[in-house]
Amino acid sequence: MKVGQIYLDKTSGDRAQQFQSIIESLDRLAIEQHVLVASPELARRLGGLPYVAVGPVVSTPVMAYCLMPEIDVAHAHDPRAGQVGLLLTLTRSTPYVLSAGDSQHGSRNPLHASIRERARQSIDTEVLRADELIAAYRGAIAALAKRPEHSDRRQ
Repeated sequence: MKVGQIYLDKTSGDRAQQFQSIIESLDRLAIEQHVLVASPELARRLGGLPYVAVGPVVSTPVMAYCLMPEIDVAHAHDPRAGQVGLLLTLTRSTPYVLSAGDSQHGSRNPLHASIRERARQSIDTEVLRADELIAAYRGAIAALAKRPEHSDRRQ
């Protein structure tokens, strides 16, 4: 399984640290990941992990979408990354999950509503262990594969 990890928040702090911790935990379990981030510092910190490919630093959701290679599932870690997940689902039939705090639940914006509705799952990454994240990713892939028009997707 290859996971696309997207984090377009440029600020550092607890959320960036949590994102880095997720990537490192999955790397220790030999999960192949392609990471796109907006912060050059964060990209440098993640660049040495053996199962992580860090793409160029990106500044927009469209740029992240264009630079995301073929993946099995995407994980959008912030609101702008949710836009990338939506694009991947609509154009490549790639399932995505959202980090729970980033799903813009109170928003009446139709784009935010579409991002929430099309996400396979909204997950609370603050309390999940790496193995639970992997199960969520596999569940998203399996849910898409069950739809008749996507029966040829990899598991």
